[in-house]
Order: sequence, then structure tokens, then C-alpha cells
Amino acid sequence: MTGSWNRSKVDAFSFIDREPMNNRKTLALALTLVGLVLTLAGPFFPGGVHLVPNHPLGAGHVTDLAATPKGDILAGTQSGQIWQFRDRIWTQLRVNVGGNPVMAMLSDPGRTPVGTADGLYFPPPLAPELSGRISSLVQTDKGLLAGTPDGVRWLHDGLWLEPGPKADIYTLFGQRSPKGGWLHAGTVGEGVLSVSAAKPGESWQSNSRGLPDGVNVFSFASTDRGALLAGTSAGLYWQTVPGELWRSLHPDLNDRRVLALYLDGRGGTGEGGRLWIGGDDGLSVMDVSETAEGLAATSAPVLADSAENQPGVGISWIVPRGDRLMVSAGQIYEYGPTKLEGWYWISLIGILLLLVAGWLMPRPEPASPTPTPGQE
Repeated sequence: MTGSWNRSKVDAFSFIDREPMNNRKTLALALTLVGLVLTLAGPFFPGGVHLVPNHPLGAGHVTDLAATPKGDILAGTQSGQIWQFRDRIWTQLRVNVGGNPVMAMLSDPGRTPVGTADGLYFPPPLAPELSGRISSLVQTDKGLLAGTPDGVRWLHDGLWLEPGPKADIYTLFGQRSPKGGWLHAGTVGEGVLSVSAAKPGESWQSNSRGLPDGVNVFSFASTDRGALLAGTSAGLYWQTVPGELWRSLHPDLNDRRVLALYLDGRGGTGEGGRLWIGGDDGLSVMDVSETAEGLAATSAPVLADSAENQPGVGISWIVPRGDRLMVSAGQIYEYGPTKLEGWYWISLIGILLLLVAGWLMPRPEPASPTPTPGQE
């Protein structure tokens, strides 16, 4: 009888003792859940859209940036290296251009031509040698086009033809539009030269009416309706049809170098899109709208990121890659969504919470010895 009463008293006190133990267990489980969430979610906290360095380790000054049809990024350097960005990894390609600065690439360097400061490497079969600086390459249905200090060269029937006129070619651009295909050359000091894409062997005509005298033309972009944009040493200009008057797109860009252009038709407001601009002050963006009357800016150009995140030199290439942009200012930068700065502190707090939870978790009580008969 006395033994039974003692067991009842012990059970009552054990129940009272278990209450704080249960509270500690509940708190430990809650901290474990929060700690796991913070530890795993830390790297995924959004930090906004920014311009961040993404340069190949060991690569020198980038002189050309291009995208392939498969979505890879190609970067050519001043020392003759060619790098490929695929699956978030930079890899140096085994392509030998004699250590010459890479100026122009097509989709598959080594299997397709590469323009350098000292001639054309990997030319098409049976093509004769093309020496000197090759600043730009465009593959057309009618043959390969190359930009040189002495004008455009067109590979036709195994010969390099000189359509003329003589001009220092900075960049070539192929335009497709409802009004027919066109080819354009941006020159150093001679404005724009243009020709029908169906007749690249004809003399390329001056297409500079409305542009400042002696202007350098660095870049082109075009809209779905056929408007052409030209980035120059004296601002950004547009025209509806080759040969018509060039007009300034926005006064804030007047007298500023527009080195690179990329028009994203998916962005912006209305028909037109979002225009990305590379200049001496970094990466800028503005919205444009296109109507039957022509092209208009619907917003002023603004820096795409804060000034401290911009490169120290002008942006000369803008290449899209999915929902991101790859840009080159000697070094390569990537513009897109980033992780929260200091995200690792969030994960560290999660780990500390897991340690505290482990400390709070009640330990299993040792099993009570089974009473032997006669001890009750």
C-alpha cells in the first residue's frame, strides 16, 4: 500500500517536471525550423538588379564580345585569346590567331572566320588571304562581308571584291525590315554607308544626311518596323528609311559618345521597346515607342545602375543572354538579378539558431530500473 502511494507521488512530480521540458522541446523545434529556412534561403534572398564583374580569370583586355545562336558568349582579347561562357563557366578555346588582337567573331571561332588586327583567320574554303585590320564581320546570304581601314570587302566567287567607297570601317550591321534588307557600315569620320542586302557588290552609298560632319559611327540597332538607330561620337540618331534625314533621339545624349546599342523589344512601354546604351558613363537605359510617324523616346536615358557600380571606362559591347546582359568595357560585366549583399550573414544566423535549438532540445531520460518482486 505504501509503495503504491509513493509511486503515485513520484508520477505527479514527474508530470510537473515534464511541463517545462515540453516547452523547451517546442521552442527547440521552432528554432530548428527557422534556422533551416534561413540557412537554406540565404543565397536566394534577392539583392536587386545590378552590374557586377564577370570576367574570365586570366583573360586580358576584351576587344570583342559576341553571342552564338546557342546562347553562349564569346569574348576575344587584345592578346589573341578567345573565351567561351557556357553554363556559367568561362573556358578558353584552343583557337590560335597568332597572338593578334581579336576584332570580330562569328558563331564558332576556328570553324568560322575570326577578324584580327593583322588579318582574317580561318577564312572560308578557297578564300584568298585578307590582310590588315579586320574590324567587323557579317555573314550574309550573298557571302561574307569584312570591314577594313580601306572600305568594305565582299567575298564573292572566291575573290575579295571592293564595292567602294574607300572608308575606315568601324562596324558592319545587317538590317531586316518589312521594307527590305539593308547593310550598313559605321565609319570613322565618314558617317554611315548603306546598300541593299540583295546587292552588296554595288557601291555603298553615303547615308549621313542629318548627321554632324566628320562624325564617327560606333553602333547600330533596328526596330521591327524598320527604323534604324546609330550610336555616334555626337549622340544617338535614328531614321525610318535609309537615305532619309537622321534625327536626334533625345537631347540628353547629344554630344555624348554612344558606343554600344541593344534594343530589347520585350521591354519598355507600347510598341518599340527598351533601349540599352553603352557610353563613357556606363550602361544606360531608356524606353522608346514606334508609331507610323517614326521613333520617339518615352523616357529620358538613365543609368541602369548606380555610378559606383559602373565601369571606369566606356562600354563598347552589349550582348543579351537570356534575361541578362553581358557588357564589355575592357573587362566583362553582367547585368541582372543578384544575391542580397551580405546574404551569408543570414545563413550564419540560421546555423546559430540550429546550434541553440540543439542545446535546448531535452535529452532522453534514462530508463528507470524495473522493480523486482517483493520491493513494492
